[in-house]
Amino acid sequence: MTPCVMKPFVSIGLAACLVAAAPWVQSAPNVFRDPLDTPARASAGAARSMLLDAQCHAGGACVALGRRGVVVRSDDGGTTWQQAEVPVATDLLALSFADERRGWAVGHAGVVLHTGDGGRHWTRQLDGRMLAAALVQWYTPAAQRGDEAAQRQLADAERFRDEGPGRPLLDVLFTDARHGIAVGAYNLALRTEDGGRSWQPFGEQLDNPMAMHLYALAHIDGTWWIAGEQGLLLRQATPGGRFERVKTPYPGSFFGIVGRGRELVVFGLRGNALRSRDGGATWVALHTGTQSTLTAGMLRPDGRLVLVALNGELLDSADGGETFRRLVPSQPAPLYGVVDGGPRGVVLVGARGVRISPLSPPATQANAASSTSNR
Repeated sequence: MTPCVMKPFVSIGLAACLVAAAPWVQSAPNVFRDPLDTPARASAGAARSMLLDAQCHAGGACVALGRRGVVVRSDDGGTTWQQAEVPVATDLLALSFADERRGWAVGHAGVVLHTGDGGRHWTRQLDGRMLAAALVQWYTPAAQRGDEAAQRQLADAERFRDEGPGRPLLDVLFTDARHGIAVGAYNLALRTEDGGRSWQPFGEQLDNPMAMHLYALAHIDGTWWIAGEQGLLLRQATPGGRFERVKTPYPGSFFGIVGRGRELVVFGLRGNALRSRDGGATWVALHTGTQSTLTAGMLRPDGRLVLVALNGELLDSADGGETFRRLVPSQPAPLYGVVDGGPRGVVLVGARGVRISPLSPPATQANAASSTSNR
């Protein structure tokens, strides 16, 4: 059985892990169906189920997704939600829209889904069964010619095929309606130049010899970044070139990176966050004021940095991470995603579903501290 890999933090919970690892779902007593062949089940409480990522558009439409293939859409900025039609019941982990209509979702079992109507209906573009066979076919010719990198990739692809479609894709990002990248467990990296109709692997172009998991993607000021486990941070210095490792002072896992221009913030385990103001050449540790794992983050249009944590905290900084305000909910629950919700604040997704939160609630616990080490 393929080891269970969460998005991107292991503490999502045993229940989600079991759903991801099991090659079936129960539809009736003693009857089991593969979640890749089972449409997501309609539920009146879909918007209150465990959700892991979201995206909103300027027009007020929002889409969120999560466990067992649940996708929900709102046309009023997050006030009301309707469940979408999804052809699989696998856990969906990440979402990217190129515009208000065209979007992609990835998740467990190597699934890639596509929507052309803003998230109301989804179709399958790829899954782990198709992907494993394609990887073997892709790397075989070069491996037979003696290419050592291709031989290593082929051996891994054959293991992937033999294990079954268990390897998850953990993040996806499209820069336009044709060009996108998806990354996942064990150095799994794919790119498309035709809107997801075909995908090509490029794991051999990553400086990741230990095949660390790839947790998060960012495209900042024309540069691609990949954040991963055990301090892995990769940057594609030139378009089409290799992804080279970037040195940082923290060896723990990174679960996201956000930035604008040459200013970057990368964040991850135990409340650790680092800031660079020179495009990644040097880094300074930020004092976030929390020891909880930072699971997602964003820069608002006004430049405010917002991070969310596994203990339910929301961290808000108006000065690039020099100081943070910690917003602690009255009933804490894990948060897994945050996106800009316009004038009403931010849209949060987590263990209790999706909700809108103002950034200045009337009663909060706030901490502010200067940028010092946080280990």
